[in-house]
Amino acid sequence: MLVSASVTTSLVVRPTSTTTTKSNLERRQLFGILGSTIAGAALVAVSPEEAQAAPLKVGPSSPFTGDYDDPNHPGCLRQVKVVGAPLRADGTRSSYPIIEITGYDGNGSAGNSCGDGDRPTRADLWKIQGKMKSNTEASIDFSPKGGPANLTGTWDGSGIVFPDGNKWLKVAATNNRRPKDMSTLKSEN
Repeated sequence: MLVSASVTTSLVVRPTSTTTTKSNLERRQLFGILGSTIAGAALVAVSPEEAQAAPLKVGPSSPFTGDYDDPNHPGCLRQVKVVGAPLRADGTRSSYPIIEITGYDGNGSAGNSCGDGDRPTRADLWKIQGKMKSNTEASIDFSPKGGPANLTGTWDGSGIVFPDGNKWLKVAATNNRRPKDMSTLKSEN
């Protein structure tokens, strides 16, 4: 290598051959490519299901959202909503939305069914949640009601089918099955 001093006492280093410069450049390119590849692989390894997940429908666009008839509890409230996943501590969201089910099983006077005079209060309602796995499949936690923790519900085009053969048939809004006191907060004036 040749070293020359300038008038301002700074040193300038000049390579003596072009092969040294070319090999340094190739090495830098190689490390750049390797670094990008490793970073990409690490990102996929941290959340593999997130990287491959297709966007799932929420709100009214989800086929699951709506009111249902449950043959095991005829005439009783079964309301399903699909909402976006909650924020995590790091500010991100899971790609898998939450399925929320609100229901009422009757006051017992008519067995497992609900009649015209059997409207629940807010305190009578039960709520369970689960996670959407696809636009046609959800894993629902029925354990708060004494059922399984990960029951699969599958949308078949007209309702939700469960592994035991029970099918909740989707129906038009069932306002008469909801509590009378489901009004929103109002001011006194």
